[in-house]
Amino acid sequence: MKPQAAIDTQNLLEMIEQESKTTGPKISIYFSVPQSSDFAIFGRAELKADIQIVAARLQAIHTPDEASRTILDYLRSLEESNALWERRSESYAIFVSASLLRYYASPLPVRDGMWVNGDFHITPLIHLLSLPEHFYLLEVSMGTPWMVRVHPKFSVPVSLDNVWSLEAMMNDEEVIHSRQFHTAGHSNGAHHGHIIPDGASRDGEFRKRERLLALLTKTVDKILEQDRLPLVLTGTDELVAHFLHHLHYRDILIAPERLRIPTGNPIALDSGLWRTYAQLYSDRETHDLMEENQFEELRAQGSVLENMDNILSLSATGGIKTLYVNETVLASNNFNHAEPDRVNAALLMTLRHHGTVVESHTLPLRTGIAALARPGHTI
Repeated sequence: MKPQAAIDTQNLLEMIEQESKTTGPKISIYFSVPQSSDFAIFGRAELKADIQIVAARLQAIHTPDEASRTILDYLRSLEESNALWERRSESYAIFVSASLLRYYASPLPVRDGMWVNGDFHITPLIHLLSLPEHFYLLEVSMGTPWMVRVHPKFSVPVSLDNVWSLEAMMNDEEVIHSRQFHTAGHSNGAHHGHIIPDGASRDGEFRKRERLLALLTKTVDKILEQDRLPLVLTGTDELVAHFLHHLHYRDILIAPERLRIPTGNPIALDSGLWRTYAQLYSDRETHDLMEENQFEELRAQGSVLENMDNILSLSATGGIKTLYVNETVLASNNFNHAEPDRVNAALLMTLRHHGTVVESHTLPLRTGIAALARPGHTI
């Protein structure tokens, strides 16, 4: 039994590629846990029902007794195991064959389903496959800014020592300046009655903010220059906007509300916080798709492939730049239900050749799937 906390695309594809070389049925089970305090009870009941369906289907396709028994024993051991249920997750993906059992606890809901095929079925994971391995979280603050690297189950602090040092130095300068200002008039026995104008005070605060945020953005840019992973920002709207004015890094997600920064090293993570990042990322990916606004124009130019045979052929040679899938159309009653296996194959081959797969409910995909070819690749 091999659990996997985060759905890592490379890890998943390696597993599928390895298993594609083995004979026998591959079982894929997906379910989202009901929003209930008794989620483990509901989850176990859901899995138990799926196991009964798997048993019937294995029998229907005349699976050899030994392979069938191994698969069912794997699933029953998972149902009884506390490891799967000890931490609440939004949904689960389970893959099992006669040689392997692996499960993933995912931070976002999945389309419930169960498949018994010659290969694992990963279409329901489209919106999860693009999730990063981790996120960065920065609390923009004029007090003590904090930055952490957030993984699905823990977080690690990121050093901002130079920023804190500057902040401390500026505070010391402010205290010393104030003391000198209020005592300077007494050095020759006179008091000149100097008063700091209100505008000067505001200018001083603005300069202090500029210095601190300029150093903070320079530090964050340097940290992220080699990583290229999303940075989630939290803080007041004014400070976040001021910070963004200086920042060069552009893979940014802005939290809609103030997020709690975990403390410690390493930090135990509230799974709800990871779900917040995952949802922010997924929502942005849905709305920031560059080609989406040009889809009809590209279709009119003949750049959009919608024939499944052509898409499969091109994906096998790495010719797909972007594969679009509309699960609503795929799951509709009018759709040919033999087609999901071919969609799954196109999805796998596109990912194996480092193409992009996008789940879209807004694009008018007539067959539920469409693709854009890479430059220089034709049918």
